[in-house]
Amino acid sequence: MSKEIDKLDPIDRGIILRAPAVVALLAAVSDDGVVSDDEKADAIRLAHLRTYTSKLILHNYYEEVDKCFEADFDHILAQLPEDWKGKELFLENRLTNLGPVLQKLDSVYSEELITSLKSFAKHVFKSNSNILQNFLLPIFTLKMNDGFDPKIGDR
Repeated sequence: MSKEIDKLDPIDRGIILRAPAVVALLAAVSDDGVVSDDEKADAIRLAHLRTYTSKLILHNYYEEVDKCFEADFDHILAQLPEDWKGKELFLENRLTNLGPVLQKLDSVYSEELITSLKSFAKHVFKSNSNILQNFLLPIFTLKMNDGFDPKIGDR
């Protein structure tokens, strides 16, 4: 494991190792309140890929995350409230716990981790829309990318 993670107590270590699962779930529920199978599969795949595609400083971190990511994802998913806003609030509160833990880490390591987690969330957020854009509505998507802006109502 990373020296930075090793110096944390077990509770803080758990918080930081579950962080990718929390951000993935938050990203997944943010667009429609639902965690799709595609979003889950993409998040699991991304957690594994990060073991060698992340910055070198985070490789050991993601190796540890990869060992528990799917179980953490499923465990947290099972705890989510039924309503959309409740899910977001629950996950945002979990991320609040990450702040004090990040302050215990080296500032460079902490910044790299924050950047990586934000990237992780963006990737998962886009995973559901990519399927729609690339396979179901490619012509409409091309028009949208070319500046197509139909007037709907008064807007």
